[in-house]
Amino acid sequence: MTDSGSFLLPSERYGLPQTDLTRWRLATDEFGRQVWQYLQDGDDEPDATSFVKHQLGLPGFKSNPVKIAADGRKLSAHDAAYNAFAFLSTLQDSSGIFPCQYGGPMFMLIGYVVAKYFTDTPFSEEERVEICRYLVNRAHPVDGGWGLHSYDKSTAFGTTINYVILRILGMPRDHPAIVKARKTLRALGGAIGNPHWGKAYLAILNLYGWEGVNPAPPELWSLPYAVPIHPGRWWVHTRAIYLPLSYLSSNRVKLPLNPLLRELREEIYTGPYDSIDFSSHRDTVCGVDLYYPHSSVLNVINRVLVFYEKHIRPDWLLKYSNKYVAELVEKDLENTDHLAIAPVSNAMNALVMYITHGRESPLFQRFLFRWSDFKYMSKEGMFMCGTNGVQVWDVAFALQYCVVAGLAEYPEFKDTLIRGYRFLLRSQFTENCVEGSYRDTRKGGFPFSTKIQGFTVSDCTAEAVKAILMVQNLPGFEFLKDEILSQNLYDAIDVLISIQNKGVFHYGSFASYEKIKGPEFLELLNPAEVFGNIMIEYPYVECTDSSVLGLVYFRKYSDYRADEIDEAIAIALDYIISYQNPDGSWYGSWGVCYTYAGMFAVEALQTQGYNYENFPVVKRACDFIVKHQELDGGWAESFRSCELHTYVRDTESQVVQTAWAAIMLLLAEYPDRSIISRAIDFLISKQNSDGSYSWNHVEGVFNHSW
Repeated sequence: MTDSGSFLLPSERYGLPQTDLTRWRLATDEFGRQVWQYLQDGDDEPDATSFVKHQLGLPGFKSNPVKIAADGRKLSAHDAAYNAFAFLSTLQDSSGIFPCQYGGPMFMLIGYVVAKYFTDTPFSEEERVEICRYLVNRAHPVDGGWGLHSYDKSTAFGTTINYVILRILGMPRDHPAIVKARKTLRALGGAIGNPHWGKAYLAILNLYGWEGVNPAPPELWSLPYAVPIHPGRWWVHTRAIYLPLSYLSSNRVKLPLNPLLRELREEIYTGPYDSIDFSSHRDTVCGVDLYYPHSSVLNVINRVLVFYEKHIRPDWLLKYSNKYVAELVEKDLENTDHLAIAPVSNAMNALVMYITHGRESPLFQRFLFRWSDFKYMSKEGMFMCGTNGVQVWDVAFALQYCVVAGLAEYPEFKDTLIRGYRFLLRSQFTENCVEGSYRDTRKGGFPFSTKIQGFTVSDCTAEAVKAILMVQNLPGFEFLKDEILSQNLYDAIDVLISIQNKGVFHYGSFASYEKIKGPEFLELLNPAEVFGNIMIEYPYVECTDSSVLGLVYFRKYSDYRADEIDEAIAIALDYIISYQNPDGSWYGSWGVCYTYAGMFAVEALQTQGYNYENFPVVKRACDFIVKHQELDGGWAESFRSCELHTYVRDTESQVVQTAWAAIMLLLAEYPDRSIISRAIDFLISKQNSDGSYSWNHVEGVFNHSW
């Protein structure tokens, strides 16, 4: 225990070094880029923003004024909402964003560390210290290992890669945290049980034999696009990773051995490295890790490809395919200004550019600028975000709920709304991607994070359009209409209509980034072993619901493509209705889980006048959610629901799930107001005096397993 009575972090118990948190600053730009910087001796010392003070627990943080209940009276729901937005507005950056982490995954840092180590790019002392501190603080409290995400059990993948990171960053092999993690790794069978990505990272570091990594042939990219298995038809994240990985794999890229790597070879396996027949372990995956086993079809294909690569592949075809893959990587970098879609593909792209163009080339040097976009500083240390942020998504919802809650009429919130509105306008894509990069039309769309990141997302586009229209049509905000052309909104609608699924797959639905391009049998070729549903785009009830909301709100103010929009809404609602489970629930793929999806589904249905009394679908949805209300009035769904595909109760009620459930019941006009009142009372009781809410538990999820 510290003097203040709080528990010591593991890094403190181990006596690990820590940077001076008061010297951290968050730099942003007009497009929402957020980069953590550490003040060095002699630097100018600008005052830390309110957000930085709050994020790092620094002295001097002061929230905007809040409303206080009169003596003996309970704070009203409206006043509680006012206080929450007052707190949120305190954190807003001058760019209009609400800076926020997108943390949780424990496999993002490895690519960054491998890329810097491979290219002999030095780590700053502050990042080395804080990454080590974060990993030690996020190790499993019992066995010292790591999992796929920060609340996961220890796995071979998570423990191997984070163990390797700590050793590369200078933690000695006899450090107690390392000894504990090594014991757990060996109990899991050692690094031999890593899934495909883990094996590839280890092979690049010369800690595993490439002959033990299942093939990722670059020749696939040279197939005619009409071929159903063409990678251009895969889900954007999957193809973004397997594009550079195909180059690295086919060229057997690996670091020369050095003393540290020799030590690691001794440490991460249960037996002598030189005695391992890696070719016999291509399909060896630790049982704790394995979430999505190979299909028998994939196993046969892998054996054929291994034979092809070893005995048949002509050199000219390999060279041709690798050249084309490298060109596609360059196009991806041009589309995203070297961010790529996420840190995993970003790091692999960096290795390809380093190998093909050299360290001093602009195509590699730009990564040195961009890598900071993914790093994030917290009280526990530094980690890597899943993308470069959640800027557009957060701003869109913050603006919407300020309006819905009746808070926009307060003059103290006017600047908050205007800054957020203008950020959204700057975030819209104004040009399409480079020709031949297997990307859909993006002009007019909106991203999840920033315009520079470069990827349109269906629900982000819809929610941004909705937020823009809500704000510019408020009394006193009409002048904002002059800051956006009608054509810009038309372009956004064009994008939404273009990505609705109208083929044979899930008619009427919306997926995440693009419409579905590949056949569902491609999931039989899923090589990742730890993620499900990653080979093609899939329909998502949340994306479909949000798209409906954006289209409905646009139709309130415009007749542009009216008939097509009306049809798009109608068939999307048909899909939502058909997707409901017999118990009244919907499965949520991006949030936790049935509560999240139910809120969105009912909101979309409510736009057509459907409610609890007049539509059985809404009634079943409400009955499902009400039966899961806790005695304290809250809801307590666990992220394990996403893994197990059934409602799993957490140990205690959570603010976020309770808010989602309350929104759903309010929109459905649920007749028993006491149910809703208990939920609101729970939310008010959990609010802090400055209007904030404390962290509860995991709220979002990705690919069912993290």
